[in-house]
Amino acid sequence: MRLQAIASAFTALIAVPPLAQAQAVTFADLDGQTVTASFTYSQTIRRVAENRVLTNENRQTVTLKIGPGNRIEQEHRVQIVAPNGREVGADVARMTAELNKPRKWRHGELVWLFDQGQLVRLQTFDKGGRKITIALKRGPSGLTCTVDAPFSKEDGAGAITTTAAVGKVRIEILSAKVHSNACRVARTAG
Repeated sequence: MRLQAIASAFTALIAVPPLAQAQAVTFADLDGQTVTASFTYSQTIRRVAENRVLTNENRQTVTLKIGPGNRIEQEHRVQIVAPNGREVGADVARMTAELNKPRKWRHGELVWLFDQGQLVRLQTFDKGGRKITIALKRGPSGLTCTVDAPFSKEDGAGAITTTAAVGKVRIEILSAKVHSNACRVARTAG
């Protein structure tokens, strides 16, 4: 009888997740943290002025230093790689944003939002936009994350159109599929 009671108590303990894992991640939990999200697109673009279609790999890394408060310091790295493996261009841009406050970014608008454990960057282009979602979870060794970064077309507007970060030329994004991604959270150094 006693063994059955111990087994029942042990089973009940296993079924209840640890408190730290059950708690939702909040934006305040990110204060003093650095989030690094990397994603690589296989993409086909059209350079508008030349009417030239190109296929390449677009490697992007977004590094975010969070805090104090609602402050977000962003570094955005872009590297374009040709099908032969040769780098054809790179760009690094930095900005400081505040959570929930839209601002101008490159050739459109951008806003960072936080909802239900997800840090989301909404970005507009001339036509279309992109939504970068960093989903955060609490794990046994601290905060973890995953990233997704799809482009989206505007209804009735045609292809996604913007000015390329690399080369500063007008482009249409004909297709862009994420084929690899990574995300990590670490205490901000210094």
